[in-house]
Amino acid sequence: MKWQMSDTALSLQNVVKTFGEVKAINHLSLDISSREFFALLGPSGSGKTTLLRVIAGLEAPDSGQVLVSGQDVTRTAPYGRGIGMVFQDFLLFPHKKVRDNIIFPLRMQGVGKSERDDRLKWALGLLRLDGLEDRYPSQLSGGQQQRVALARGLISRPALLLLDEPLANLDRELRKEMEVELRRYQLELGIPFVYVTHNQEEALTMADRIAVMRGGIFEQVAEKHEVYTKPGTAFVAGFVGHSNTVRANVKSVSAGTGVLEWAGSSIRTPLPDGVSQGATVEYFVKCEHMSIVSAEGGTPAESHNFLKGRVRDVIFKGQVADYMVALADSTEVIVSDATQASGNRVRAGDSVSIVWPVEAGASFPTRGS
Repeated sequence: MKWQMSDTALSLQNVVKTFGEVKAINHLSLDISSREFFALLGPSGSGKTTLLRVIAGLEAPDSGQVLVSGQDVTRTAPYGRGIGMVFQDFLLFPHKKVRDNIIFPLRMQGVGKSERDDRLKWALGLLRLDGLEDRYPSQLSGGQQQRVALARGLISRPALLLLDEPLANLDRELRKEMEVELRRYQLELGIPFVYVTHNQEEALTMADRIAVMRGGIFEQVAEKHEVYTKPGTAFVAGFVGHSNTVRANVKSVSAGTGVLEWAGSSIRTPLPDGVSQGATVEYFVKCEHMSIVSAEGGTPAESHNFLKGRVRDVIFKGQVADYMVALADSTEVIVSDATQASGNRVRAGDSVSIVWPVEAGASFPTRGS
């Protein structure tokens, strides 16, 4: 197959995939650029792995098109797509040495020995596996096995690398180390990575853009900072990050800003188009966007909201502390405040005020409102 060069490495055009009565992928379209680290983020059953399998050619879509580097590969076999793939369970051959695991795709493609040796040397150096090529997978650590799987996915120098939750079976510290390494590999190679995960920390650490999936659709596709700070739907607001939330009626609306009542206080919030006075909304504000101040802190600036409460508990986490604050209506919010963590000035039982920027909140209409 002759590959056409395009700045769009991957294009999905109205892709549909069903399993019986379940529409696992529901008319999805997406373009991923040639140097992008892109994450498909969502809970189990959201359709993200099915979508990855359709891109790889392991599942055939019911309708729609998959284009890689401008070439329609919708009906092309997996080995003819110019795509590499790394799986959650590594899928290394236990009876083969590291070198043979890595070069396996090249053998399948009929690449000659001289070129295989050159590419093996390149992959061993890139993934820091020099000196391990004659070991078996059972003789490697989890992190080394993961790098072997990555080397195998990259040795064909694919136009696109797909990664299906490749860090899920690693312990926390190794996972964090591999997050940094994966990002470095992607930048060094300059090829797009499409990374499936249910772990929002992984997506936010590595990705340039994120598609948040639920029920076979994209809830939001945007740069990671926008997904985190400006969620497009109530699902995204609740799924990405850690938020406090309340359901409330809109008391008034002025210039796109609404006023809600929360624990006896008036809270201002940006409102999406079409939400009017009297509507019921879900209001979200991330825990780290709130700050603890003394109970005598006074009235905040117009740009901030303000609540009073009493600290029920303090959970110290090193750089930050989580404050469990009971409000006047007995509901509880969590405030993750880095400024309080080191000084430990606020203790359980203290009366406090909580402040946060009006623009830090997000509201979405509830169903039927």
